[in-house]
Amino acid sequence: MKSNLDTKAYGSIRKTKRWGTCGVILGLAALMGTAQIAQADEVTDATPVAVANTASNLKDTQPAPTAENQAAIKQANQADGSVSLSNNTETLEGAVAKAQAEGVNVVKDATVDKGVTTNLEATQQAQSEIAAAQNEQQKQIEQTTSDYVDKKHAQKEAADTAIANNKVIIAENQALQGAYDQAKDAAEKTQEELKKSKEAVKKEFPDTKITETPKNITVDPNSKISYDQYKQTVLSVQKSNQQAILDHAAKVKKDAQDLAKRNSEAKDKVDAENKVIAAENQKIIDDQKRYEKELTEAEKNKAKDGYATEVIKKFLIFGRENTKNAKLVSVKGAEFISQKKYWEEVDKKGGNVFNVIGTNWDNLVTNDAKEATSTSSGSILGRLAVGQTAVARYEGLDASYDGKKIIAAEFHYMAKKANSQYGKINLNFEGNPTSTILAGTLAGKEGYELDVEVRYFGEDGKEILPVKGKPFLYSVASMNSYGEGTSHVEYARISSDDKFIPINGSKVARYGDLVYSKANLEDLDALGLDKPWDREDSPYAYKGAGIVSTDKRIRFSFGVETNGQESGIVSQWFAFNTDFKSTSVTPPSPNKVKPLKPFTPEKPQPSELNLQTVALPPKPKPKPEENVPKKPQPPTVHYNDYKLSAQPQIKKSVQNADGVDVDGKYVAKNSLNKWILNVEALPAGRPKTTSLMAVDPTPGGFKPEVDLIKKDNPNWNIGFDQNNKLTIKATESLFKAVNGDLSKAYKIAPFVYWGRPQNDAADYVNGFELLVNGGKDKGGYTRKSNIVKISTPGKKNPDPKNPNNPKDPNRTAIQPEKHNYNAEGKIVDGKAMAPEATNHYISKMTNLPYKGDQSAKEAIQRGFGFIEDYPDEAVNPLEGQFKVRDAEGKEVNGLKMYRVLSKDSLTGSLKKMVEDSGISPTGAFYMWVAEKPEEFYKAYIQKGMDLYFHTPMKNKAGFTGEYKNQVHQIQFGNGYYSNIVKNHVSIPKPDKVNKDKAGTVINGKTLTPDTVNYYEVKLDYSKYKGIEPDKSFIKKGFFGVDDFPEEALDIDQSGIQMLDEDGKEVKGLSSKIYSSLAEAPEEVQKAFKAKNKSPKGAIQVFSADDPEAFFESYVKTGKVITLRVPMKIKKEFAKKGGEYQNTAYQIDFGQLYETPTIINQVPKPNPEPKPEPKPEPKTPEGRPQQPIVTTERSLPATGEHASAELLLAGLAMAGAAGLVYGKRKKKEA
Repeated sequence: MKSNLDTKAYGSIRKTKRWGTCGVILGLAALMGTAQIAQADEVTDATPVAVANTASNLKDTQPAPTAENQAAIKQANQADGSVSLSNNTETLEGAVAKAQAEGVNVVKDATVDKGVTTNLEATQQAQSEIAAAQNEQQKQIEQTTSDYVDKKHAQKEAADTAIANNKVIIAENQALQGAYDQAKDAAEKTQEELKKSKEAVKKEFPDTKITETPKNITVDPNSKISYDQYKQTVLSVQKSNQQAILDHAAKVKKDAQDLAKRNSEAKDKVDAENKVIAAENQKIIDDQKRYEKELTEAEKNKAKDGYATEVIKKFLIFGRENTKNAKLVSVKGAEFISQKKYWEEVDKKGGNVFNVIGTNWDNLVTNDAKEATSTSSGSILGRLAVGQTAVARYEGLDASYDGKKIIAAEFHYMAKKANSQYGKINLNFEGNPTSTILAGTLAGKEGYELDVEVRYFGEDGKEILPVKGKPFLYSVASMNSYGEGTSHVEYARISSDDKFIPINGSKVARYGDLVYSKANLEDLDALGLDKPWDREDSPYAYKGAGIVSTDKRIRFSFGVETNGQESGIVSQWFAFNTDFKSTSVTPPSPNKVKPLKPFTPEKPQPSELNLQTVALPPKPKPKPEENVPKKPQPPTVHYNDYKLSAQPQIKKSVQNADGVDVDGKYVAKNSLNKWILNVEALPAGRPKTTSLMAVDPTPGGFKPEVDLIKKDNPNWNIGFDQNNKLTIKATESLFKAVNGDLSKAYKIAPFVYWGRPQNDAADYVNGFELLVNGGKDKGGYTRKSNIVKISTPGKKNPDPKNPNNPKDPNRTAIQPEKHNYNAEGKIVDGKAMAPEATNHYISKMTNLPYKGDQSAKEAIQRGFGFIEDYPDEAVNPLEGQFKVRDAEGKEVNGLKMYRVLSKDSLTGSLKKMVEDSGISPTGAFYMWVAEKPEEFYKAYIQKGMDLYFHTPMKNKAGFTGEYKNQVHQIQFGNGYYSNIVKNHVSIPKPDKVNKDKAGTVINGKTLTPDTVNYYEVKLDYSKYKGIEPDKSFIKKGFFGVDDFPEEALDIDQSGIQMLDEDGKEVKGLSSKIYSSLAEAPEEVQKAFKAKNKSPKGAIQVFSADDPEAFFESYVKTGKVITLRVPMKIKKEFAKKGGEYQNTAYQIDFGQLYETPTIINQVPKPNPEPKPEPKPEPKTPEGRPQQPIVTTERSLPATGEHASAELLLAGLAMAGAAGLVYGKRKKKEA
């Protein structure tokens, strides 16, 4: 029984956000049936315990439905009988009478049956259709009558008008005929004149081509004015033809004069053009003769100095004469050099550009292309780093290739080699393309090489390339050389596909892909020259020149080779052109001789004359006379009556107390709801109502709130039978209102049926029946309503073998769930617990069944709570570690926690909540209550979010026995209890005895000095079987401690035995002797200190080497271990004699348990008698002696003393005589 030991008031409140952290949340996932949350190392093996009904209030299961309730469900929406409705035809009959009075034929057709309507909308629609149809009939009769009267008046007026109009028509027709006759006469005269005029023209001008164009004249045969206009048009055509004949005669004479003049001028033009053609033909003939003469001369001189070794046919013309007007328009890709700074340097170097071209230009760089361009020559200064490319473009050329004009050229330069220190080639891009370029690099031992590619462009902008048999030829000249292997050799590098054509007497030749002079061209004497050769006007310029022929785009490179020698001039001026330093033959023009143009005089063309013709006018169409109308015939009209019956609709709905529709929804048990019985408006035209009643067979388990029903329904007489079947009948005041004006529809106020569902896991299905004027059986009308349903959450007959359906959460059992876990998350329900161990309780508040709940505020305000009914006699709550989490692991807000000393200490709303819920906790308990029920409801209850309460509790010191724990949840004021979690704390009972060699207990005996004490200590783990403690408890270790009498006895380490209850050697247990407690393991010291115990002196400690392995093998399995330790009496103690005591201790999970103390004595010695023969030990009668064979093990040293472990090889049971010990191989007692 619990006792009120806590003196705190029940109102001790802590909000959840202030609770401390809890060390165990491992069982959370095990409780979350649907939350799908698990954390690392969690164990999820919790098995919910289902209870048939866990409710603590309103526990009854829903009663079976009554037969009447089932019939109402089965007959839903049925209707029997109907209400006949009348129609108003007064105005229609009045229209019929008036029509007949005016002479209209009126026919009444058969009555139309509009059938039976089943709801107000259809009834009103049918009545509207009948009214509209009768109104339409009335309108048709009235309109027909009105139309007939109008026709009679109109006929008389029309007849009078037609007679007057016909007189006017006759006069107009006579005037129309006269106008036609005049128009026809004019047309015939014009046609005759045209015929005579054509004959006269043909006679004077026989070649004249005469055409006739009809004059299109539109005539309205109904109009006199149109005929008059036709006549005037015919007269104008006649005048037009006369003028055309005169104009034709004048034009024929003028055309003859103009033709004579044109023929004279055309002949003069042809004569002038033939004169030009004859001159051009002569040039072509002369050019062919020139070519043949030059070709003969070249063949004759090709072995002479200064002439090429073969005849040169120059198809490409690209010389100074052809580029006089050329301009360098752009240089792209080069680094620009300032002209101003450059010429300043030239002036400093004595005016010699070659002294500057081979210097470092880093200080001359500019980014402005204008600064790099010469204003006089148009040249551009720049430089290229090795691998860099620049493009120089020239335009304004008058060059050619095989007769095709070349207007532009591009030179693509790429620096291939330069002074390695400088890495660049300095360049002066000349303004004229045939002067080309001045190039150089730093003076020194390294030369340079510049790659060149030349591209020509025609007038169409396309590149011009050589065709087969007509190669590009270009000059390679001014190739200076100091001789083979010297410091200055200028060269050109050409493709292996290109042809080099030597000049007789030139020192320049081809060597592989290089073209250069091996001879020293600076030594004029050696060359046999009387004047320099390297000048434009020198007759010896051919000495340093050659010719290259290529049938592809021109590409070569040129440069200066120093051959590794110091050179002061590593530069050159390179001119590219076709001004060969030798004679050449220019092929003749490709143009052909053209023939002279002939002259053919223009012949006269025949003249044309166009005259207009006219057609005769159409005959007139006189206007017909009007008809005189006859009197109208009388019309016929139809009309009919209508028949209509109605079956007024009724409807049932269900709402919670807030007026929210909850049909098909879940609401809380005992929540206030209302069935609404609604009758649609009774239709207009109904007969008088003499009786009106309704019957509602209430579903089982639904408790009517009679006072509320009567309050809200004053116009009805209300009654209930023993099954709560509701019968209501209209009062006189209601009949008076219903029958007040039968020509108008009347809406009866809905009947409100208040009540509360009294069962969990229940469905409340309901409908009602309306009877008007006694119902169908009495000639009236009977109607069954639709069916509505509300349900309460929960599961009928929960069964662990029949799990919940996740697709139907509302049919989950309403049962809180509780489990006990160890720190590692294993469920320890029903298992033994270590003394002072922590119970990691986790409890689930089951909210899932309320997912989507539609309960009203009235039910919500009854509150939500959770009660932890803990065993206060056995545990101390670790309140600082309490916490509450939702199914997603998030902290729960909105709960207040109360620690309640007892149920009787509750007052106010808390007391009412607990009493109404039917929960009766025992002793002290914790209670969590939603501070703001509506917010809590929306956050957790309506979402079906289960909540998890972590309430760790530590076992009280000294408590033993079984203890139970249970929780309760309160939802909408209804109580539900959880499964009961049981655990127990048992205290082990270690034991100690002293035996002699024969196995006889010798506790308390006086022993001879030669006696060996065989102490047996029983370590009792039987009470722990199945225990699952926290690992922290296991890590505290497992020990056996022997407080042996060190002053009297010596331990025989070699004889120690450690056996389980099956006689098997215990593994993983070591022995060690400590001189005092202070030297013993820390956990041993703590255990003695906790009990205020202290051993006498030295102690022998048996400890588990691996506590976890030892726990699994011996503690968890509930074994009893025997420690057998032989001890010999010390000689010194034997000499003086006396008493000695021995006590042992068992230490588990940090707790110390003591054995009985064993006392023995050694007699004080008398004067030494004469020694007697030592008797041999006897074997007990009837039992042969079975010696135990033992082996001695060497054990690891652990300090001053060695621990021992002796393996028992064989053990024989000696029946009632107990254990028999054999002789040892070594020392004998």
